Parts: sequence; structure tokens; C-alpha cells
Amino acid sequence: AASFTLAGQNNYTGDTTVSAGKLSLSGESNIEKSGNVRLNRDAALDISATTNGAMVNNLTGDEGSHVVLGDRLLTVNSLADSVFSGEISGNGSLIKKGQGDMTLDGINSYQGITRIDQGNLRINSDQSLGGGNKNNSDLIMNGGGLKIFGSFASDRDVYFNADGEISVDKDMSSSWNKIHTGDYKFTKSGEGELIVRNGGDASEISLMNGALTLINLNMNSEKQDALLNVNNGVLNIIGGDVSAKNDLIHITGDSTINLENVSIKSSGNGMRLSDNVQSTLSLRNQYTDMPILVEGKNSILNINAGDNTTLASNMHKSDESTINLNLMNNSSNWVISQRTDVDNVRNSGNIIFSPLNKSEFNNLNIKGDYNGGNGTITLNTVLNKGGDKDQQLSDKVLIKGNVTGETVLKVVPQGNGDNTASAPGNIFSSRDGISLVQVGGDAADNAFKLDREYISTGTKSPYQYRLFTYRGGQVDQQSNFLGDKPVNVDFRLQTAYLDSSGNVVPGVDPDYNNSNNENGNGTGNGNGTGNGNGTGNGNGTGNGNGTGNGNGTGNGNGTGNGNGTGNGNTGERKSRPLIVRQASSYLSLPAALSNYSNFVLDNIDRRLGDIYSKNNTKQIKDFDFYYRFITSSDSYKSNLDLDNYGYDFKQKNNAMSIGTNWTAFDYGNNKVFLGANYTFGDSRTNVTNSSQESSYMVVNANTFSLTGTLINVNDYYIDGVLSYGLYNGHIYNNREKISRVKADSFDLSIEFGKRFDLVNSLEIEPQVQLISRNLYINKVVDDNDLSVAIHNQHPIIGRAGFKLSYLVPGTESWKPYFRADVINDFSNSKNVKIEGVSFKTGKNGGKFNTVIGASGMLSPDLSLYGELSSYQRINGFGFDGQDFNIGIRYSF
Repeated sequence: AASFTLAGQNNYTGDTTVSAGKLSLSGESNIEKSGNVRLNRDAALDISATTNGAMVNNLTGDEGSHVVLGDRLLTVNSLADSVFSGEISGNGSLIKKGQGDMTLDGINSYQGITRIDQGNLRINSDQSLGGGNKNNSDLIMNGGGLKIFGSFASDRDVYFNADGEISVDKDMSSSWNKIHTGDYKFTKSGEGELIVRNGGDASEISLMNGALTLINLNMNSEKQDALLNVNNGVLNIIGGDVSAKNDLIHITGDSTINLENVSIKSSGNGMRLSDNVQSTLSLRNQYTDMPILVEGKNSILNINAGDNTTLASNMHKSDESTINLNLMNNSSNWVISQRTDVDNVRNSGNIIFSPLNKSEFNNLNIKGDYNGGNGTITLNTVLNKGGDKDQQLSDKVLIKGNVTGETVLKVVPQGNGDNTASAPGNIFSSRDGISLVQVGGDAADNAFKLDREYISTGTKSPYQYRLFTYRGGQVDQQSNFLGDKPVNVDFRLQTAYLDSSGNVVPGVDPDYNNSNNENGNGTGNGNGTGNGNGTGNGNGTGNGNGTGNGNGTGNGNGTGNGNGTGNGNTGERKSRPLIVRQASSYLSLPAALSNYSNFVLDNIDRRLGDIYSKNNTKQIKDFDFYYRFITSSDSYKSNLDLDNYGYDFKQKNNAMSIGTNWTAFDYGNNKVFLGANYTFGDSRTNVTNSSQESSYMVVNANTFSLTGTLINVNDYYIDGVLSYGLYNGHIYNNREKISRVKADSFDLSIEFGKRFDLVNSLEIEPQVQLISRNLYINKVVDDNDLSVAIHNQHPIIGRAGFKLSYLVPGTESWKPYFRADVINDFSNSKNVKIEGVSFKTGKNGGKFNTVIGASGMLSPDLSLYGELSSYQRINGFGFDGQDFNIGIRYSF
């Protein structure tokens, strides 16, 4: 093809058209005054030989045309809109000037930068801007704009030397490596999506339409204007650091803001909505405390807090605007640090009132409805008496609309606790206690529930605070925190009591003290006396069945002196506060440990009768070793009723005992044996008679004993045991380990007995035993921060009974036997103090014990023995149960 070269200055103003071949410019030659430059198919413009490049006006070119840059700069001055469909090649760069739009829709291979000074450059692919690598082929926005009408990904960076706009057509998506705006404003327009993949920096961005995604972009603005202005569209910010001196995001039109893992700092409002705007803020893997201001009339902000999100923003709204909040799952958190007003809340996550650094509490005011999607609310509460509004010191959730679903309340307690039942006689009232949640619409009784059965941790009080629900006419409107709307449902923390049916109530049941009062069942004057159904002393009164002054009216139905005599079986009953579950174990611990110690001592005492008898006394050797396994299952009934914190329990004991008589010597007509014993075992105790206060304890025990026995030739003996017991274990409140048990005991036991021969190989052995015990239980501060002090126990225990043995004919040692004992613990109730509140322990009482057993020698050196016992309480309180043991002895 022909080639034509212009080497001199050219001043012509007409159009330049290259129909075929190549037009070359060299030296200082240019054609910048030519009106339009057009290249036909296969035609070429070559500026590679120019000194400083060339400028052309309104460059157009058909597909297949070429512009050869070499390493020179081509400036295109677009005085009108133009389209170049050919190829621009070489190592040079392209500058777009002029107010017209220039479209590059060919595949270009030039290696240099592209700079837009004026007007718009329109492209549909990354290759429209050449084929250079990202290190030397950046796009520079120098006052002009970029319009994108195709979808593509580019590795180029975009630099702004002036305010600039990038527009993406509808249904198109274009992604770039980085942007760098400096102090200039970047505007995104068009209905398509623009993505910045690898950050950069920016100081002011405006989203007019479509979608803008910024990944790992660092945005910092010291300007008075907002850092991000959103007029319409979807703004996605993922990663990066964002900070602003004033507003961070200013929303002036309907839009969606999605934030994920962004570091946000704002000295002004984090987000501000203007009039008549509906916007959605969605958060994922995000922490933000940016303030949110919805100040415009008729504006709506919907907030969706998603995975691993903490929203700690202070929110402010005008009366004519709306904020709706959706905590989407259990990793969504909303932290409230001041009074907060919103309109509707769906909570499948966690609402957390921030910990207090002073004695101020916050309210969450919900103007509309609340949906509890199995979420939680954590509140700070001073557990005190409550009652008057100014004494109800707690964060509160105040809902004017309806409540659906269920929510768990987590109360972070302060204070030392108190009895909230403040009415005379502690009669329960809906005004007592502390309101946590108030609802103006409707809510189910279980719409809010505590995360635990009751609250006690941190209260320094042994009493239970529970959540009670009042509705309708039950609600005390003097405790209304809703303002201009009556409270329909009130969820309150109050001290828990037991009513006459064993139900949990927030104070004394007024009907509780009217049942089973005065002198009890079985009466002096009987059922009904006097004048019939008028007024007076009621149905069955006096000393009769039921109550002191009776239920109802009249002096009785009929005449006569009634059924039965006496003062009945029960005295006055009273309702009382529930105490923490572990307290039932604290009050049961002395009886349980003392019972275990008796269990071990009884085993050690049995070592005598297992082998000693008139027929084999002289066979006793100086040294022997014995082993025994023992187990018992006991049931304890307290002498105190439940109203006086008397607790019944079941106890299971297991132990293994190892012992020896290491020496023996004669002392006149007596044989003296000295020995030692070690018993290790465990005890599990379950409190059984109060389902609301049940607990259990597991204790491991080690007992070390010294034994001494004197056996006289006239068949009487004296046996002594000195024991030290060490106890370690834990108390459980039915849910978790709550406290440690550590105690020790010292026991001294003296037993006397004598054998008498009866007829037909029978012998009887009367026995008397006396035990003195010192039981010391360490003070403890449990996991509820409750201080517990159990007074030392010093019981004296006596036993008296007999043993009837039968020597099996034809043997020298096999003896089945029967034993019967009466055992009594003479100790009184002791005090247990829980945070300074005194409670009485129950007495161990007495029991009648019956035993069957057998012992015998398998060889001159090896003996076997075992027994089964059963015991019953004597005075209506104390221990019932069974005991089984089996053992062997070997003599050396």
C-alpha cells in the first residue's frame, strides 16, 4: 500500500481522510488544525517518527484501521462524539481531550497510559485501553469521565488527578485492580456494577446509581462533606480502613449498603439519612460503632446484622422516621450503650446492654413489634428490693407493639439481693421487684425467660430471683415505663417463694397460711359445732380439721363434739423464700458426713465379732490382715419441715477397708491387740424433697484409724478406735459444679461387750458403744460468690444392743448370727450461715438396727465373713436404710 509522509508544519483546517495506505507524520509535523481525522479500513496513521507526538481532532476509524504510536503520545481532541474501531499500537500513550465522547471499541495493543482530560472515553473491554501490563498502563482521570458499556476485568489501577466519574451501563460489570483518588472526588454512575478488587485509597466517593464494590480500599477524609455519598444504588465495602472527620456515609436516595470486615472510624455520624429515603444497611463479619442518624422525614433504615457481626452504634431517629433491626443469627450482636429508639426488631442473635461504668441504666424503646427468634438479651440489673420506679435499677426493654417468638434474658447482677415481697406478711404483689421487659401489646407468658432457672450469682444473697409474668389487670401501672401506653404484659424479677401446692410464686400466697393451721388434723371439739351456717368461726374449727378460725362462715354444720381428740399432727405452716439450690446441700452436709463416718466406724467395729468367739479365742494369732467391702443405701428425713428449710435426702456410700492387727500381748488374764485401718470410699447425696431447691454432692473420703482391743478370758472385751477422716468433694446445683467440699473429722469410739453361753450352742453378747465426734467443715465461697460457714459439729452417739450367735454343729468356727441395736445421735441442730443469713441443720436422730450375718474359718489362717443390716428411724426423723459388707481375714 502507498505511504505518504508529512514532515513540515501543516495549517490546513479541512478534514483529513486516509482512505488507504499509510499517512505518516515526522519531526515537528502535525495535523492538529485539521477538522476531523478519519481512517478507512486498512488505512493507517503513523506518528512514531514525530518529535513530541501528535494531536488530532475527532479521530474516527473503521475496523481494520491502525494508529501507530511508536513511543510517542497521541492526543485526541474530541470536539464531537466519535468512534474509533481500529487498533492503536506501539509503546506510546493516549490522551483524551475535548468535550465530546470518544468511543474505543476495537482491540488496542498500545503499551502506555490512558489519560482522560475532558469529556468521556467510552470502552467495552480492557483491551480498548491497550495491551500494556498494570505497571505502565494505568488509567488516569484528569478531569474527564469513563463510560463502560461492556463487562470485563482489568488489572489496571485508576488514578484521579481531578474529580472524575466512571459510569457502567445497565447489566454490565467491570472490575479494576485499584483506585487512587487523592483529594479528589470519584463518582460512580450508571446502572451497572463497578468493582475495585485490591484497594487503593480514596477521600470522597459518590454513588449515583448501580452498584459499587470496594475491596480493601483505604478511605480517609478530612473534608466537611461526607466521605461516601449515596444517592441511589448498592454500595459494597469489603475490608479496608474507612475514617472520616465528619459524616462517613450520607444517604440521599433509596439504596443498600453492605459492609463486611471494614475498620470504621468516624468523628461525625457514621451514617446519615435525609428525607424520604428507604435504605438497607447489611453487616457481615463486621464490627461497627459508627453513629447512625435517621433525621429525615418519612425515611426508613432497615439494618440486617449477619454472621459474626457486632453493631455497637448509637442510633438517633426523628419521630417521623423508622429504624428496623434484624439480628439474623446467633453470631449477630447489637451492643447498646445509651437509650436507643427503634421501631421494629427481629432478634435471632444477641442484644447486649454494655457493662456499666456508673450507676446509669439504658432503655431499648421499640415503637412497633418485637420478634424473638430464639435470641438473647443481656441486661445489667441491681438486685435489690425494687418496687418503686426509681428503685428498679436495671436496663429495660420497652415494647409498645406485640411480641412473638421466644427470647432468653441474661441478667448481669449487681447488688446484694433482698426480699422483694414488701407487702405486709410478704404477700406477693405485681408492684414488687424489678421490671425488665414491658409490653404494650400482647406477649406469651414464655416470650421472655431467664437463661437459668434463677439468678443469684453476684447478689451476696442466698435467695432466688426468678422471672414472673403479669398481664392485663394484674399489671401495676404505677410501674409503667412505656409512657403514653398502658403496660399489658410485665416481666419482672422477684424473690421466689413456694405456695401451698409447691408452685413458685413471687411472695407469700395469701391462701397458704389459711390451710393446715393452728392445731392440725384430729381435733378436740370436732367437725362442726354450734349454730349452723351464720357467721362466726367457720367450718370445722377450734382444734378441728383444717384451720384455727376456719374457712368460710358459721359456727359449724351440726352439733356434737366432733371426731377425735387431741391437738392434731401439724402446727402452723408458713410460706418462705426459695434459696439457691446448693444451699440444700450445705444444710444437709453435716448429717451426710456424720452418717458416712458412722458407716465407716461400724465397719471397723465389726472386725471383732467376725472371728472372735469362746471356741476360737485361743487360736488368735499375733498378726493378721483383713479386707472388707462395704456399701449402704440410706434415706434421711429431717426433723425440720420444708417451710423451715428442712431437707430430706438419699445417700449412697461405698468403701473398701484394709486393716491389720500388728501386735498382741498378754496382760494378766487379758489379751491385748493393737492394729491400724485405712478406709477409702465415696458418698453421693441427693436432696429429694424440694424440686425447686434440689441439689447433690459427691464426696471422696479417706479414713485413718488406730485400734486397740482387750479380750478377757471371762469373755468380756473392751474395744477402742481413734479415727481421722478427710473429705474432699463438690456440690452441684443440678446443672453444674458450684462449690467445693473440704472437711475433716476426729472420732473416738469405745465399745464394751460380754459373751454368755446359752443352750444348744447359742451364745448372746450384750454390747454398748459410745462415740464422740468432732466434725470440721471448711468455710467456702462458692461459684455464685456466696460465703458459706457451717458451724463445727460435736455429736455424741450411743449404741446399745445384743448379738445372738449359733455355732454350727460339727464345726469349730462357723457362726451365723443376729444382732439388734438402738442407736441415737444426741446432738442438736447447728447453724449454717450463707452470706450472714442463719439456717438450722436437721438432727440425725435415732434408729433401730437389725443385722444378720455369718463368720467362719476356711482354714486355720483364713476367715470369711459377711452381714446384711437394715435400720429404721425411731422418732420420725433420721436415717432409714440398708448396709451390706463382706470381707476376709488372714492370720500370720
